[in-house]
Amino acid sequence: MDGNNQQFSQQINPRAQFTQQPQGQFTQQPQGQFTQQPQTQFTQQPQGQFAQQPQGQPQYYQQPGKAFDPFAMPNYAQGYPYVQQPAPFDKKGAKRHFSRVGLSYFIFGVAAVLVQVIVSVAVDIINPDLWDNYMFNILAGILPMYLVGAPICFMLMKGLPSEKPETGKWGFGKFIAALLIALGVMYIGNYIGTAIGLVIESFSPEATASTNAVQEMVLTGDMLVNIVFMVFIGPVVEELLFRKLLCDRLRIYGEGITVAVAGFMFGLFHGNLTQFVYAFLLGCILTYVYLKSGRVTITIAYHIIINFIGSVVPILALRSADIDGLQEIMATGDNDLLVEFITDNVEAFAVYILYAVSIIAVMIVGLILLVVFLASGKVKFRPGRYTIPSGKKFGVVIINTGMILFILMEIGEILINMFA
Repeated sequence: MDGNNQQFSQQINPRAQFTQQPQGQFTQQPQGQFTQQPQTQFTQQPQGQFAQQPQGQPQYYQQPGKAFDPFAMPNYAQGYPYVQQPAPFDKKGAKRHFSRVGLSYFIFGVAAVLVQVIVSVAVDIINPDLWDNYMFNILAGILPMYLVGAPICFMLMKGLPSEKPETGKWGFGKFIAALLIALGVMYIGNYIGTAIGLVIESFSPEATASTNAVQEMVLTGDMLVNIVFMVFIGPVVEELLFRKLLCDRLRIYGEGITVAVAGFMFGLFHGNLTQFVYAFLLGCILTYVYLKSGRVTITIAYHIIINFIGSVVPILALRSADIDGLQEIMATGDNDLLVEFITDNVEAFAVYILYAVSIIAVMIVGLILLVVFLASGKVKFRPGRYTIPSGKKFGVVIINTGMILFILMEIGEILINMFA
């Protein structure tokens, strides 16, 4: 028993021998005892940065005023206590990345247009009367993009490095607030685009810059077709193309660049001046929502609601009020006939007035919410895996072969729609 006590006391003896090893490691003696090894070594870098060893592990830097915890993982939800150090900037590599993005969407557009031309020529030869069918017009315009162009774009973009956004909370309150902001921005952008178009038309009367051909077709088209293609199929495909596919591959260069580029490309994609302004603004908002929520299903839901309000509600309001009949009577200048016409259609005009007032209200509320949100300082863009230095962003993102081809193609489409 005494021998056991002596052995036990030796194990806990504070005078046990330790031999100091290089880099702060300590080995306890005698042999057979446990060897204490630090799990992680840190070497201090200039400006208070700490680099984790061994090489190849994630690196973090300490922000001012934050206590450093070497075992903590980055927690962006708590104010970015640790931010991953960006990799060294590779200008050529970045330009190749954005060129590949632009080239993918350029080939997407070219492939869709080629199929549309082939279909158009074939219909003109076989049965030109098909162009009188509204559904056929929609199918001839949409299917080449969705069935031919989109799959090609997905294949070309697949090889690019990507980074999915983290999943964040997006409750009912955020959903409604962002929806009101998106609708308000959309209506304001539509009026801005129309005003720019009217200015262009004042200098060039043959131009139709203020005309939204898609909107005119929707307002005179079949409601069921609009619901199927404009409200459901279109939003799903466009969100997969311009949010999921595109944003995941832009996010490695930071969320700020992602919002700007995705919004810009989404605006150009619509192919006419009036739509470009509001589609650009709407694209920026939907991109921000996707980056903060991390779920493309949420932006699809927004897109469906917005397209429903833009393509179905106006038809119901305008058709119920018989706006064309009202304009014909107003052109005659007969006030008695005008009063009689409105009296006979009081309920219909009440619906139309309610619709018009609702648009104004949504514009005001959406603009107020946007200003409050921007002023609150809650708009934050997380840095990406790579950082493009200030002053070089435009040259890297835009001045490359793929992006230039995409931009020229879409500008050409806008000019054709304006002067054709």
